[in-house]
Amino acid sequence: MRSSEKTALCVLLITGFAFTAKASAPRQVSFNAETTTDMPIIDTTKSVEETSKDSTTQKEIIETTIADLPKETTEKTYTTERILETTTKKIEDVSIINIDPGYFVTKIGETHKVKIPEYDFLNSNECYIITQNGERHDIEHMQLYGIEAINDYNVACGVKVHIVSEDMVGDWMLVSRATRFSTEIVERRLPFTIVIEEIVNALPSEITIMEGKDIYIRLEDATSFHATCKLVDDRDEERYNVERDPRYIDTCGFIVRNATTNDSGFWKISYGVKTIYKAWTRVTVYGHSDPSLQTHFTWTLDRPVNQLMGPESTVYCRLVDASHNTVFDGFGRCNVTLSRASNEHAGNWKMYVGLQGRVLTDEYDVHVSIRQADPKPAVSTSVVSNKPTVTLTCSVASSETLRSCKFRDPAGRILLATPGVGEGRYTFHGNSASSVTGDRRLECGIQITDPVISDLGLWRCAMETDSDNYYGFLAALCPWAMRDPEVAASVRSEPVLEAESETVSGLAGETVTMSCSVQSPIRYCYFRARNGTTFSISPGESLGAVEYAGAGFDAGECSIRFSNLLPTDSGRWSCHVGFLDHQEPEQSAQFALTIRDTLVAEQRMEKGALIVTGRVYDDRALDYCRFVRIDGLGFTTDNLPTGYRSDSLLTVGRCEIRIPNPSVLERHPWTVAARVQGMSFEFSRQTNHSLQMPEAGGDDDNTIVIYRFPFSWIFIIVIGLSLIIIGILVGPKRNRKWTYAKASTFRESFRRSFTRKAASEQTVPEKNTPMSA
Repeated sequence: MRSSEKTALCVLLITGFAFTAKASAPRQVSFNAETTTDMPIIDTTKSVEETSKDSTTQKEIIETTIADLPKETTEKTYTTERILETTTKKIEDVSIINIDPGYFVTKIGETHKVKIPEYDFLNSNECYIITQNGERHDIEHMQLYGIEAINDYNVACGVKVHIVSEDMVGDWMLVSRATRFSTEIVERRLPFTIVIEEIVNALPSEITIMEGKDIYIRLEDATSFHATCKLVDDRDEERYNVERDPRYIDTCGFIVRNATTNDSGFWKISYGVKTIYKAWTRVTVYGHSDPSLQTHFTWTLDRPVNQLMGPESTVYCRLVDASHNTVFDGFGRCNVTLSRASNEHAGNWKMYVGLQGRVLTDEYDVHVSIRQADPKPAVSTSVVSNKPTVTLTCSVASSETLRSCKFRDPAGRILLATPGVGEGRYTFHGNSASSVTGDRRLECGIQITDPVISDLGLWRCAMETDSDNYYGFLAALCPWAMRDPEVAASVRSEPVLEAESETVSGLAGETVTMSCSVQSPIRYCYFRARNGTTFSISPGESLGAVEYAGAGFDAGECSIRFSNLLPTDSGRWSCHVGFLDHQEPEQSAQFALTIRDTLVAEQRMEKGALIVTGRVYDDRALDYCRFVRIDGLGFTTDNLPTGYRSDSLLTVGRCEIRIPNPSVLERHPWTVAARVQGMSFEFSRQTNHSLQMPEAGGDDDNTIVIYRFPFSWIFIIVIGLSLIIIGILVGPKRNRKWTYAKASTFRESFRRSFTRKAASEQTVPEKNTPMSA
């Protein structure tokens, strides 16, 4: 026998043996690609009956439906279907492979691909799809709207699913039928589910509520599917113990009574038939007010106070002090800001707090105590001269941590003390705590090698802790350097008060700071204006528009900040200090103050025309100029009234209009306003209060009439009438006749004075008459 014939015979024998084994007993196989499970095998094998009486061949196909398949499985299950042909009595076995199902959460307009890949040793010969309605369609001859076949060499069976309508929602199945080893039939089934979801808005999107209160939630927009609405909590469980809000039926309104902290999380309202709509709301439920909330505060007498009160989650707060004055009323936590605590602040206060998730406010009793300030520890200083070095050291008794340290040399230069760092002639040490006789002290120092003249004189050290700053003064006077008389004469060894600057300038209405300092602690400080007015000021003190602006009296600084100075305050000012040593005389320093007006406005007559001008400080560029007449007529340089002319130059900060032949109304004072580029507000000023009247019937532009009320004549008339009355009452008859004659003469003289040449016909020098109020 030839070799080829032997091979064919061998294959035939093997195939026959396999077929005999299949025919003898139905086969059910189940396996998992990763782990073996106890998942039940779907047995779809049924008994076969011959129902044809006329020997007609029938074939009954028993198949697994979509409903029989598990919805979510990670197994590939092999089952066997038996197909009977009555004419031959031949049973055909089909191995079924269930592929992991697909789940598509999508929306209309999107496209998804469903594919069963090609396998080795499988010869695909059929591909069909079972719709959500149970209809079976062959892929090659399919005419389903929205379903498109995928033709790819590595795809045994595949479709593109275009979501064109809600009708595509449901459970589908893609089936690929193939043969293996030419005899075994393998059917791979891929179930997939299409779900259409849309996200809509809930109202509100976030809810913060206190435990025990009610949650109100609904949709932002109404829906016709409100009958399908359900409320799902954070555990993805539908809530049944809820009420439907009768006010919002169409918007799926829900009420959850007595919320607990377990209700915190993301809730959703779900509704719809085919398309499922979801609206999300974040719910936060917090417990009742913390009983450990601070309601007792102790403040230091004559020290500033900046205190926050109330829970962290406070939305609104109102605070009333012991004198029934409202200290704070606004959103957020209560904020108490006092320039200086006094004994009047002590007592029981009331705090009304509105919390998140509440409608009504809670009332708290707050107790405020005032205590005397502890004396500030003094700074100890030492100077050690050991040629060629001078070591300056400052220390203070404190249990706190030293955050930073710095020195100021006689010229005012600041040197930062960094531990272990040296630069040039200077080496720093300290920034650590040391114990001296059981007292914890903070120490900071600087060492100067080969000091020069600028290093000699009075130094100041400053140490910063978490709660306060401490200052000390040192005299660096090297004996070997001070032997030179010229050097000794140039070194200042006694404290002298000096102004920070010889000139201080500012703008009207803006903040202006004046500063003086001395290399010694001071006892008091005040400023004296050019008109003799004095302003006493202390650290932490604020009196309306005046407040202290220095580092403190122990730092030797006398500084004041004004916010309401005017150009009339310009002139020579002086600052004055007193020293801790009562025997030391008071020192003063002078400086020049210049306050410029932000806008200067004026009006004048020039060749018969009225010119109204305004100029801003520093000739800054303007966005616009605005003018307002006394009768309320307002305009800018862009919309001038007829007859007016603008000569403004906005680029250099000048506003100007010219009015030929002005009327009496236009000669009244004007308001000039301008806004500087980059600013959100405008400056406004009024011109001088003077009224110039034109001459009646005159042609000369410089001829004007000044109308004055005759106060002098009234005085003379009153005196004359008084004398006449006295003469009539007490004088003899002859004298009374004489008095009558004189009074008649005086009366005629007064009458003729009004018949003289009119004042409008006289030439009078131009003057400005104050406008009556």
